[in-house]
Amino acid sequence: MPRVSHGDTVSLNALEAAGTVLATHSPAMRTAFARPLREQLQSFNFLFPDLQTDDANLLPVTPQTVEHLRALGQTMGDPLPATVEGDSGIPAVYTYFGQFVDHDISFEATDPPVDITSVALAPLSQETIATSIRNQRTSALDLDSVYRTGPMDGVVPYDGEKLRVGAVSAMPNTPPFNSGNIPFKRPPRAVGDDFNDLPRKGPSSDARTDREAQIGDERNDENTIVAQLHVAFLRAHNALIDNGNNFKKAQRLLRQHYQHIVIHDFLKRIADPQVVDDIISNGNQVYKHDRDAFMPIEFSFAAYRFGHTMARNEYDFNLNFNMSGENRAVPASFALLFTFTALSGELGNQGLGESLTLPENWIVEWEHLIDAAKPGGTARRIDTRLAAPGLFELRGFDGTMLHGEIMSHLAKRNLLRGYLFRVPIGQAVARKLGQTPLTRAEFQQAAATPDEFNALDAGGFVERTPLWYYVLAEAAARTGGKRLGPVGSTIIAEVLIGLVRRSEDSILKGQRRWKPSLPSAQPGTFMLPDLLRFAGVLSGG
Repeated sequence: MPRVSHGDTVSLNALEAAGTVLATHSPAMRTAFARPLREQLQSFNFLFPDLQTDDANLLPVTPQTVEHLRALGQTMGDPLPATVEGDSGIPAVYTYFGQFVDHDISFEATDPPVDITSVALAPLSQETIATSIRNQRTSALDLDSVYRTGPMDGVVPYDGEKLRVGAVSAMPNTPPFNSGNIPFKRPPRAVGDDFNDLPRKGPSSDARTDREAQIGDERNDENTIVAQLHVAFLRAHNALIDNGNNFKKAQRLLRQHYQHIVIHDFLKRIADPQVVDDIISNGNQVYKHDRDAFMPIEFSFAAYRFGHTMARNEYDFNLNFNMSGENRAVPASFALLFTFTALSGELGNQGLGESLTLPENWIVEWEHLIDAAKPGGTARRIDTRLAAPGLFELRGFDGTMLHGEIMSHLAKRNLLRGYLFRVPIGQAVARKLGQTPLTRAEFQQAAATPDEFNALDAGGFVERTPLWYYVLAEAAARTGGKRLGPVGSTIIAEVLIGLVRRSEDSILKGQRRWKPSLPSAQPGTFMLPDLLRFAGVLSGG
């Protein structure tokens, strides 16, 4: 089945057609790689269904609302250079770990596909949402994107007990690569180690299949950082096999350590740690894992999209692409990070000749992205501003900018999708959670410019705020953008911890407390840098 561009959905009919192809592989497929049938796919639904019964809890359904949402999105770009971008203090790697988690738990398939570019855009009915939208992922935190068939095409390649990893392409010592103007050194950590790319198909004249990544979720090949993170998980599984574990035990161990990272590392950085600890100790109060077998609309189409504000225009990536300016280094810009993939780029076709796989000079050095003290090593603040032009010039599978102002503009897309999917307003959700809604003064504080607040006010959004924007404004006004506020923290932590509880290999099952068993810098815990070291992609062990 053909790939899709960033933010697109796939139709249920196309998904079923791909499933019939996969059926031919079933005798040789592991249970872990089985694709669920259409009727087994889980739905999307509302965390707070009672809010849907009163129109006052939703955005007004008018053509003017659509116009005002577009106008608000237009004001949310931040063109400031990297040296003066607002920093959160959260290492930059967690922006893309959050994206990896998102791809692991949610990918909507609709029938028919939705179109948010229509001038006559109107919210879907509750019946349509309940019956026509399905989640291609398992809605459990179990590394579905690593261990199951890809949502698009084929099966995850494996070699015996191991998962297949792709080899990088060596940079030739010929013009233009040895011209003195192009950084092309392989990072020292990876000298002699070619296996630092995703497994790929070969070249094709069809841009939709050209060097396509053969992984559980091909969206993990849409930018180089998340692609390199997926490589780390493949290598971590293989390291567990090398340590004497069989496939099933390696899978269980990796899932459980991943769950520990999500709860005790990622969540406690981006959300209020007290909220996280309370849900762990006292159980889920909002998203009941044993009752709510669906992906929550308020989470997937609003709150969890907070991570979009953490993305930077430029990054410290490795010795070739960084912020230092030394040894001809250039920053790893959004354009470059998307170019050196097959889903959203052309693997280096910049007039320099194409690579069959990731060029060796684009192997990540995670040291640059886990050190918040480096100029490009920290995530931006969680606030109402998105890095521009990067997130307002999104690209498709052929490497060109997506057609139309809506599809290429992430802020407008998020606002309009929230309207389309009937996401309740932030004030209604805050009251439902027992929180005091943001005041007008707090919205003024959160808005980065007078134009942004004026657009918010003109649309009537100070009183009835799109939930995505509300979560961002709450973080900005009540934490200084260092982490999520109370509403955002509760929704995100409730859902992610609920998804951990739902996993067959959950670390939160039973009375006995699960403890990490893999090597770590701090005994008794296991953080993302520990996983990267165990996978052999971060120096230090």
